[in-house]
Parts: sequence; structure tokens; C-alpha cells
Amino acid sequence: MNKQLKAEDLQYIGESIITIGSTNCCLGDLLHFEGKTFCPNNGLVPVTKEQADTHNRALDQAKLEGLDKNCEVGMCGTFYFDGKNVKTFLGTQVNEGHVVSSGEKRKTIYFNRKGKKFKGILRKDGDYFTAVRTA
Repeated sequence: MNKQLKAEDLQYIGESIITIGSTNCCLGDLLHFEGKTFCPNNGLVPVTKEQADTHNRALDQAKLEGLDKNCEVGMCGTFYFDGKNVKTFLGTQVNEGHVVSSGEKRKTIYFNRKGKKFKGILRKDGDYFTAVRTA
């Protein structure tokens, strides 16, 4: 496991997407609970709720822009399914139009966005999935 990140390891705290040092990496979707902020990829991080909210909003927007402008066939993204719509971590709707789901144990989710077609597998009792651009 990596060492716990310190404030001096992070850049753009409170400004935008929080990056790790001089790397090309950023923190993932941040969860703030009981006064602590958790990153799924990096564990506890020294970020306030307000800074996490700023980061999450900027990351949400960047993910959608990347999906719209840069996602080629075979590339993927991670999303949530609420039973009707595909959404981001913050709840922003991703799909345009109807979402088709099939299967009982593992549902296959098909959705479109900006003329691109996506397919993902939703595990039983789960709402998080990875979708691949198919066309």
C-alpha cells in the first residue's frame, strides 16, 4: 500500500481537481464522513469537506467532457445506475434517452450519450459499473 498523502503532496486543493504532486494523477471521487476525507485510490487525504466538494464538482465535469470529446470505441468509464438512468458519482445524468437493461443476476446496461453507444455489466445488488463505448 502507498504511504498516506500529506497536504504538501497535493496541488490545487480548494481550486479545482486535486492532483498528486508533479504527477499526471488526480484524486478520485472523494467521500467526506465524520470529519475525514477518503479517496478510494489513496485512502485518507488531508482535505476538508469544502475542498472535497470543489474537487468532486470539477472531476464530475471533467469526466463528462472527457466522455464527450475523447472517448473512443473500446474506452470505458465508471458510472452508477439508479434503476432508470446512468449517473456520475455526484448524480449527474449521463445517458440521453432511454436506458435498456437486461438479465436477472447480472444486468447488461445499454445507453447512449452524444451519439455514442455504451454497454456495461451491473452486478446483482450493485449500482456501480464500468461501461465500454461500443460504437
